[in-house]
Amino acid sequence: MKILKLGGSVITDKSGYRKAKPESIEKLARCVAGIWKRGARDLILVHGAGSFGHAVVIKHGLENGVKNTAQKLGYADTHAACCELSSMLVGALIANGAPAVSIPPAMVLSLKDKRIARFDTKIVNDYLQSGYLPVLFGDMAPDSALGGYPCSGDQIVAYLGKGADMIVLATDVDGVIGDNGAVIPLITRQNLQEISKHLKLTENDVTGGMKGKLEELLGLDTVSYIVNGNCPERLESLFLGKPAPCTQINELKK
Repeated sequence: MKILKLGGSVITDKSGYRKAKPESIEKLARCVAGIWKRGARDLILVHGAGSFGHAVVIKHGLENGVKNTAQKLGYADTHAACCELSSMLVGALIANGAPAVSIPPAMVLSLKDKRIARFDTKIVNDYLQSGYLPVLFGDMAPDSALGGYPCSGDQIVAYLGKGADMIVLATDVDGVIGDNGAVIPLITRQNLQEISKHLKLTENDVTGGMKGKLEELLGLDTVSYIVNGNCPERLESLFLGKPAPCTQINELKK
């Protein structure tokens, strides 16, 4: 099984409010559909919520959970926004020949104190085994401790990625950038602490930014790649087993 995560920064304008990037969505949908049609039928797609998630969460004050009726309305509005974005991407995938099916995380998983506590992965696996392209995304989810909380696409990737053959995260940069401005080729648990000194939390990102992505991926043994999603040919290269400019997370097993 392989997992591809399209970051919210690639398919939305994160400085806006519920503002998509239609051209990027179309370009990436064409790329992903091509990868699927060329035989990657063991592929699960996850995408970030970007300005359809983070900005809406902040608008409704959901950073610390759901406590009252007004925040429940905010939860519902945020979930609707995330589904709206997923519908755009899924529609583009279908138009390009991939039988994509959106699976809203709010309906299949729940959290406990911001972490996934229950996940009905059978639904995902059943669609995968039946020849579909399952699509999940950053979404609001029930939280037994906080009432409700945003579940990031990165946490979903980490949960589903246990035992995966490969994980690719498409962002809006060429990889993880060091303090010298160059892409860091390899990140492991051993050098994360040093690298983390140069990483900043992205404004309006309630799910941890790049550091959060790295911590999720390093919790797995799976080899992962952070690549520029604005260059779809790099995604294609990685899925074809060819080299591409990127940051690799975890070393290949010998």
